Amino acid sequence: MCDQILRILSLTGLVIIGGCGSVEQAIKRNDDRYAVPGAMDAPLTGLYKTYQYKLLERYQVTHQWLRTTGCSYRSVEQVGGVSGHSSWFFSVRDIYEQDDKTWQRFDSKIGPYNFSRYVRSVTEVSREKETLGQIREIGWRPICFEYWDRSSHFLRLRLQRRSLPELQAVFSEQYPEAGWSTRVVQSKTWMVQALPEDQLRPKEPGRVGGPFENWLIPLGDTGYTLAIEMGANQESLKYPEAQRAVHETLMHLVASVQVEPLAP
Repeated sequence: MCDQILRILSLTGLVIIGGCGSVEQAIKRNDDRYAVPGAMDAPLTGLYKTYQYKLLERYQVTHQWLRTTGCSYRSVEQVGGVSGHSSWFFSVRDIYEQDDKTWQRFDSKIGPYNFSRYVRSVTEVSREKETLGQIREIGWRPICFEYWDRSSHFLRLRLQRRSLPELQAVFSEQYPEAGWSTRVVQSKTWMVQALPEDQLRPKEPGRVGGPFENWLIPLGDTGYTLAIEMGANQESLKYPEAQRAVHETLMHLVASVQVEPLAP
């Protein structure tokens, strides 16, 4: 049994010097390595996935996201130009509305996928002991999300069935200390909510990020708005290189957004 444990541990990358008496110490060293805040943070590679979809049969929307995480669309990766290599281009199933819900087209045998929980208010009755019977919001989920524990940053992308003024009002209520401005990137006009670095909130226990910079753009006349957010807090300022790199990534994601009318 001791030999089997040693062989398994060696496959995980642990180097064991001595016999089974060293196993407990080796396991602890391995656990300590991953217990360090940020040990599992994904690197910023500068490489991105591209997502593209048809929205309400009226617009084609394209945007990029980090390769380190996937977005919650139902999508199919296109064949790469070189055999055996990823294209990193994902065709998202068409997004449409029916019966006051938002759907994605899916396999004809399975039927459409209910996409409402990401873009609309969806509620359920709580079954948890502390809140049993209460109605709770489970909708408005982010489509894409990545965070860095060590520097307490996050990036988030939301697609919501709210007009631009409606979503602005939501952000204004959540972060009243942040101001709004209009900015143009790649000939597209965005509404931007920003908080100066010297006004960032303290880090909250067990959470990363906080209000810093939110970019909102309406998707044509569909009633949907796209939001790309960067979260940071006072702890983040201790990592100026990360602050700069994450913000550069935010701006790349903003610049990647395309909203094109479909031909009638």
